[in-house]
Amino acid sequence: MANVSKKWLLSCIVVVVLAMGLSNTMDSNAQLRLSNSFNNALATFALVRGINAVISVVQGTEVALEPGGVGVVLTPGEVLDPINDLIERFSWVVLAAGTSLGAQLILLEIGTSFFALVLVAVACIILLVLLWTPLLAQTTGRGILIRCALMVLLLRFLVPVVVLANEFVYNAFLSESYSQSYEVLENVSKDVQELKARDENDAALAESSAREDAGIFDSVSRFYNRTKQKLSLSGNYQKYEEKVAGAAQQIINLIAIFIFQTLVFPLMFFWLAVRLGRTLMRGEFWLADKAK
Repeated sequence: MANVSKKWLLSCIVVVVLAMGLSNTMDSNAQLRLSNSFNNALATFALVRGINAVISVVQGTEVALEPGGVGVVLTPGEVLDPINDLIERFSWVVLAAGTSLGAQLILLEIGTSFFALVLVAVACIILLVLLWTPLLAQTTGRGILIRCALMVLLLRFLVPVVVLANEFVYNAFLSESYSQSYEVLENVSKDVQELKARDENDAALAESSAREDAGIFDSVSRFYNRTKQKLSLSGNYQKYEEKVAGAAQQIINLIAIFIFQTLVFPLMFFWLAVRLGRTLMRGEFWLADKAK
């Protein structure tokens, strides 16, 4: 009696697994959540590369001074070099994270293909047949078929289960931190865009002033104003450098988030799923009953 109850219970589990495999409900949910994460990674990458590009342009700005007739060229944009290096390296981390998420999307699509559905159906039929009949009961072929069928089911549901588990942990612990750090990066982007606009405006004013013809007193006055303006520009660079550098902690925080989301958590859940699969694929676990 206990053996019959066990068979009915396992049969219900197999039927539920078959229904889940054919309906693609789990896959659709996983694909939706994974697509959102993928879009977040793309948006972050675009934002970071934009910041990197603007800072690179600003870094090339030169300020020429001529005190006492001696030419001095300053490059105040160089103060942004350390944070720009960090941003550039962060962009590669985001690119790698986006690649990982894209690969998971492809695996989800493979899992919902017609060929995969056929394999799932065949695997479930094999399990039901071996569960209720003495077919191959006295041979090693029974255990091999069981392991192959369970391997097919494990591979079929591995990616969506890992994705959903990963997204659950991400939403529970990392989502809010990501939103806060991303907002800081958006503010950094606005700051560097503002700095670039000031540079372009100052350069245009300097060029316009240089073309004007005037007497010696006007020339001295313009020289004094340009020098004062350029020194003020250097001070602005220092101010923006402090603002951008203040975002370094948030950038490092985002690096940690992407590493956990696309590497640590998926590998951890993958390892747990494989361990569970190995336990299930031991023939003695549930389908090893032999005819007497």
